[in-house]
Amino acid sequence: RASFRGRGLAERVCRWVSAQLVAAHGRAALMVDDDNAAALAVYERIGYRRRPVMAAHVGRNF
Repeated sequence: RASFRGRGLAERVCRWVSAQLVAAHGRAALMVDDDNAAALAVYERIGYRRRPVMAAHVGRNF
């Protein structure tokens, strides 16, 4: 919701979840679309670094 934007809530939640994952598994990773500037800014602020990956969907035509 727009009324909750700009308060740093996403950063706090992502920082906490990331810390829990690192504590439990030694590392954490995520995927985000290149055009999601808001998410990229949050993830980079909390220490994530971008690495190029390629993904494809292979499906059956019916």
